[in-house]
This record gives sequence, C-alpha cells and structure tokens, in this order.
Amino acid sequence: MVYEPGPEGVPLQKSPFGNNDVGKWVFVISNYIYILLIIAQFIMSMGNRPQGSNWAYKSSMGFFAVLMGYMLFGAVYMTVVGIKTVQESVGKEGSGITSVLQDSMFRNTVLSLASTYGLYFFASFLFLEPWHMFHSFIQYLFMVPSYVNILNVYAFCNIHDISWGTKGDTSVATDLGVAKKTGEGNVEVDVPTDSHDINNAYDESVAALSVKVVEVKQGRDAKTKQEDYYREIRTRVLLAWIMSNALLVALVTSSAFGDWRTNSKVYLGIILWSVAFLAFFRFCGSVAYMVLRLFNGRIV
Repeated sequence: MVYEPGPEGVPLQKSPFGNNDVGKWVFVISNYIYILLIIAQFIMSMGNRPQGSNWAYKSSMGFFAVLMGYMLFGAVYMTVVGIKTVQESVGKEGSGITSVLQDSMFRNTVLSLASTYGLYFFASFLFLEPWHMFHSFIQYLFMVPSYVNILNVYAFCNIHDISWGTKGDTSVATDLGVAKKTGEGNVEVDVPTDSHDINNAYDESVAALSVKVVEVKQGRDAKTKQEDYYREIRTRVLLAWIMSNALLVALVTSSAFGDWRTNSKVYLGIILWSVAFLAFFRFCGSVAYMVLRLFNGRIV
C-alpha cells in the first residue's frame, strides 16, 4: 500500500507498515489465498450442495470478511494521508488542493467512497429510516465480498438447475399396491385371497419368465435430453464468464499489454467511476420514487 510519487512538491505517501516489506507480503499472501478460494468456490459449487460444504463456505466467508476489513482500512488510510498531504502542501507554490486532486488514484477513491457510503446515509435520512445504517451497515460491508465471490460463482455454476425447490418425486408408486393406514398402529393391505386369482397370477408370472428378453439399447428420454441441454448451456456460459474474466486480468496485470501500473490505474478508475455513477443513479431513482408517492398523496 504505497502511493506513487505525486506532482512536484507533493511528498511521497508511505505504507502504514513503515519502511519494510510487511505490506508487500500481506498483499502477496492474501492474493494467493484469494485465488485459491475462488478456485475452491467453483469446485464446491459444481459438485456439492451448500449444506454439504458448510465449513468450507463459512471459512471462505471469514477470509473474505477479513479481506474486506483490510480494504476498508486501506481506503481510509489513503484518504487520511491524502488529506494530510493537502494540509502540508497548502502555501507552497504550485501545490495545494488542486495539485493533490490531480492524483487520479486519490481523487477517484474519495469520489467513490463519498458517492457510495455518503449517498447511502443521505438517502436513509431522506426517507426517515436511517436505523439500519447503524445496526446493520457494518455487517453488510463485511458480507459484500461473500455476495460477490461466493453467490456469483454458485449462481453461474448452477444456472442449469431451474427447479428451485421442486426436485424429487412426490408421486405415490402404485405398482405393488398401496398400504393404507386405518388407525393407530393398523395398516390395511389389499392382497388376493381367491385361489383362482392366485393361480392366474402364478401362470402369468411363469409365462413372463419363459419369454426371452432381448435387451434393446435405449436412447435418452426427453427428460434426460432436457437436463443435458441445460448442463451444456451452463458449461458454455460458465466458460465464457471465466475466460472473459481471465482476459480482463491479463489486460490489466500483464506487461505484454503495456505498463501494468498504468493499465491498473485506468481499470481502477473505470471501476470507481462506475460505482459512483450507479450509486448516484440509485439515489435518483429513490428520490423519484419518494416524490411520486408524495404527489399521489401517500406519505413515505
């Protein structure tokens, strides 16, 4: 967590861990654990039910929550250091607030944080329902990485399953008869008692056993074909999603496509501005909804 040198006259912003490699190793270790857990999400989502991998999912959620805490700390630290830099730069020729705002990383980070969390609080107070921002917002922040990394992967890996709770055969098999419960501890079963019926059943069974059965290769039934089709669509969508993300990672981090520092700054800027725009768009929609309710005579 080290800033690049800013404009002339703006001091270098150092890591919160001091002049050592602690920050670098924290990043490297966290990066490899994150990649390992992402791979694990695909394995667990493809082969197991969430209930069967309870400890694995909870462990992943715990690590993602810790990682989110570190990211929040980094965002706050970058903002505080940037503000201190502004204070130290005021009065110097060619520096000050304007010079610091030329640092795209600092500017984009502050804009994204303010537009996201600031608009959340403002909209909550605007609707006179700010209580969840005090008793649930922290939990929500630490759960966000699990929504993004676990639920997204599970959803893409299971788009073929359209049953949503209706799986299983709920019909009653009647080929061997039905046993009816007539009372507490009593069961009524219909069985043949006439000797003529018993002899006929025996003759039918002997005739059936004397017939040579020729095994015919059966094709897939309609249900199996439909399930295979859904799984094929799942595979195509999942591969397209993985490959597109891998291509994006290569474009941003590989030196084969130019300076990776410049690419990462451009990509992060696009992400932060997109977050700001979407937060503002949601805020506009919330305000429009409240205004329409007021004009319709309904108090929010």
